[in-house]
Amino acid sequence: VLAATQGRKYRALLDASATPREMQWATLSRILSANAETTFGRQHDFARITDVETFRRAVPVQGYEDIRPLIARQELTGERCLTQDQPVFYHRTSGTTGAPKDIPVTQPGLDQIKRHQKIFAYAVSRGSNALRGKMFTVSGQAVEGTMPGGTPYGSASGLLYQSQSGLVRSRYVLPPACSDIPNYSARYLAMAVFGAAEPAVTGAATANPSTMVRLLGVINDEPETILRAIADGRLPDAAAEHMQTQTGLKPNAARARDLTHKLNAAGKLTYADIWPRLAAIMTWTGGSCGVSLRSLAPSLPAGVKIVELGYVASEVQGTINIDATRNTCLPTLTDTFFEFAERDAWENGTADFLSLHELEEGADYHVFVTTRDGLYRYAMHDIVRVTGKLNQTPVLDFVQKGKGVTSITGEKLHEAQVLDAVSAALADRGLATDFFIILADQEGAGYTVYIEGAPAGADADLTADIEARLRAVNIEYDAKRASERLAPLKFCWLRSGTGAAYRADRVARGQRDAQFKYLHLQYAHDCTFDFGTYVAAA
Repeated sequence: VLAATQGRKYRALLDASATPREMQWATLSRILSANAETTFGRQHDFARITDVETFRRAVPVQGYEDIRPLIARQELTGERCLTQDQPVFYHRTSGTTGAPKDIPVTQPGLDQIKRHQKIFAYAVSRGSNALRGKMFTVSGQAVEGTMPGGTPYGSASGLLYQSQSGLVRSRYVLPPACSDIPNYSARYLAMAVFGAAEPAVTGAATANPSTMVRLLGVINDEPETILRAIADGRLPDAAAEHMQTQTGLKPNAARARDLTHKLNAAGKLTYADIWPRLAAIMTWTGGSCGVSLRSLAPSLPAGVKIVELGYVASEVQGTINIDATRNTCLPTLTDTFFEFAERDAWENGTADFLSLHELEEGADYHVFVTTRDGLYRYAMHDIVRVTGKLNQTPVLDFVQKGKGVTSITGEKLHEAQVLDAVSAALADRGLATDFFIILADQEGAGYTVYIEGAPAGADADLTADIEARLRAVNIEYDAKRASERLAPLKFCWLRSGTGAAYRADRVARGQRDAQFKYLHLQYAHDCTFDFGTYVAAA
């Protein structure tokens, strides 16, 4: 079915990679033409833009806060502020302030996401046996609520999961209702029961592999509960109370006995025990996900393929993996207009903007996108690397979030959130500091806050207060902590003079003393200064 319906679209995308410059201008022209009569389009003379350079002069780089008022106005009044097509859905994600970001999705945009997913599924079917049996697919909650104007918001992946045909949904292990369970422990327990009950799984899909690590932990933490549920065909009460149906779960005493035998023999269950036919896992492999994949690998059946899910964000599907064997991720050049800035040059304030056809293999770039759904020259705060070429189009791999933003397991923590949380927690206690920093530890799947000072009698609840503030302003940080994919925040007091020593170290490494500044939020692996030697107390 995929070959018959997607083969031509797949080949058309490959053909487009032969002429990226022309394809990108055609894509941009189509987006500008469709939205020329919007408020944003008239303000920036979309109708008079005749080439890429004119576009760059007419439209400055945008962040979400720049367009938040226009998104809100279009939702409330129906005025065509950003898009001629009215949004039918909003993809909610965390923002740099306490308010979440609601990314508009129009009907053409939703159709585009579906088209990308089908092409990816076709590529997976060409390169693996993942789709031969049952699919264990983890998606987000489809609808979490409604906007002031009544349009739903939530997870587009969950929305598409729910809207699949009956034939396709019959291949899925998890019923859509699993994603709607509000309690994370109950949700993982339900997923563990449904997953362990089905031996015919050949493919698994989840954005972050940490989900698979966490799921296996639940299975081995509560094996008796899960095996009893499989034997009885009834979810544990903790999960059942959140679901109106238990679609597909039937009593299977033989399956429970088989898993019990394997558990007793080895003392724990692995994915090789649970899904011996598993052929591939579709997930992210870049950034911090490599850490989770290393933890996951020993539990998998021999020969399982790890298929890169592609550069996918709430704002855009940036690439499609068109070769599941080689993990070749081709930019969605016929639907999204891309711009790039060389990583070091952008971070030093000296970058020129580049188009897709101008990128160099092996180099890292910050990404800016223009989409049909109302994002124009939008700064993604993501870094990608060119790992090769397909015809004349660069192949892109996600590297990490940009400076000032970290993401260990999808939480996208922003420096502004860190500054507010630490400063407010200290101020509430009448404390002050000249120096603090938070480091994201990908190996440990958690954050450590270092503050210079260690005053006598400091509030022992300071750590809990800082973490509570971070959870309050970042919905994804809160979600990852609730599901235990992120470890609890750690805290260390630093000896007096640590900030000065850090500054001296940075100047010695080439930073200008007169213009010294530092990021209060960094990845631990990017930080060359050893704060551990300056810890006064933990």
